Amino acid sequence: MFLRTIFPYIGLLLEIFSVFLILPLIVAFFYNEPTTPFFIALIVSLFAGIILEKTSKRKPLNFWDALSLTALSFIIFSVLGSIPYLFYINGPAHITFINAFFESLSGFTTTGLSIFSTVANLPKSILFWRALTQWMGGMGIIIIFLSVLRSVRTSSMTLYRSQGLSEKIEPSLISTSRYILKIFITYTLLGIVALFATGLPLFDSITTAFTAISTGGFTVVDTFYTNPATLAVISILMLLGSINFILHSKLFKKNFNEFLKNPEVKGIAVMLIFLISAGFIVSGSLSISIFQMISALTATGFSITDTASLSPLFIVLIIIAMIIGSSSGSTAGGIKQMRFIIALKSILWTIKKTRAPPNAIIPFKINGKVIHSDIVKMTGIFIFTYILILVISSLILMFSGYTPQESIFQCASAQGTVGLSVIDISSTPIIVKLTLCIVMLLGRLEIFPLLILLYNVFSR
Repeated sequence: MFLRTIFPYIGLLLEIFSVFLILPLIVAFFYNEPTTPFFIALIVSLFAGIILEKTSKRKPLNFWDALSLTALSFIIFSVLGSIPYLFYINGPAHITFINAFFESLSGFTTTGLSIFSTVANLPKSILFWRALTQWMGGMGIIIIFLSVLRSVRTSSMTLYRSQGLSEKIEPSLISTSRYILKIFITYTLLGIVALFATGLPLFDSITTAFTAISTGGFTVVDTFYTNPATLAVISILMLLGSINFILHSKLFKKNFNEFLKNPEVKGIAVMLIFLISAGFIVSGSLSISIFQMISALTATGFSITDTASLSPLFIVLIIIAMIIGSSSGSTAGGIKQMRFIIALKSILWTIKKTRAPPNAIIPFKINGKVIHSDIVKMTGIFIFTYILILVISSLILMFSGYTPQESIFQCASAQGTVGLSVIDISSTPIIVKLTLCIVMLLGRLEIFPLLILLYNVFSR
């Protein structure tokens, strides 16, 4: 059975996961807060990891099993990550667990939707844990896994490809993963320093840098920051997090020209110019338009205004940004710029092919590079599936009593792992929370890994 194949890998991932739980334990100890919630989660994760690793023999993974491992790891981490929240959520047991799982899943998928209507009274350790889950989810636990191990035998490339990556920037996949992690940590540290320099307290600087670079959107304050310098730093971090981390190696190696010529980077720039200009015309506020559109397109979800109070047309622009999203191989969600570019260019390509003689060969190119027709077909299938999921989930919210605009906005936000909200998540019915959970997971995993996991489970 395929689960036995991935059990030892899950065990190793859980052992790594337990190490991260030491950090909120330290924060809880520093602020004289209860350490029990994190200690329990640590012990459960560590022992479960040791049992799974030691009782199963590690075998090479095929690509489909690696995708299943990725999907299952998000679910397992979200369940274990919900343990600390159980101590701070009141209500019936089944609702308490669903709310805790929702918060945890929202963190690991870097969505940022929250069941807490206020975070002002939450312990610092819980606020730190929320931010840390987004940092881990943004970097990708598989990349962290590949970075800390010396060897994963023949499954290294399979695991690497399961994260939507294929290009190496170092001689080996292990060193490539470590390089990506190095870039992520460097941006995080620079973000902490820059935010602290703008006047934010150190705790706020750390947690905000975590959630900005991971394009997560969890905050530690009820009213977001207003200092222009702080917002500028956050905006830069959001943009950095929304760009493929393989591309960031070009910046580190000072290949600025190659970075700027990348079609996704150009696509993000064009989209932002359009969205900010249109948003400014609609709202009359340049600051709101700039920040909200960057937040939406990068799938972060920070907001400097009440989203529900924005004009319907401005909300439509945000929905467009959330659906399209940013760069592939980044922490952002959505359809992604490259798929959007392929879809647009394929229209003209199809017209040319239709008008040309039957035996004519018309290559499909982007930035001078030939794209195989199978990729064009898969892009179309992905976009169709993405929109279908958006429609179905929106209909569920409509039947639950929400308006069409609220339903589409909320589902686009969840599926794009954005986190902007026009409804009070804490008061939504269980069916809505479960729907948003499924949509968040589908959006973060880019749909097919979760579908493959379900297929593997039910077909065997």
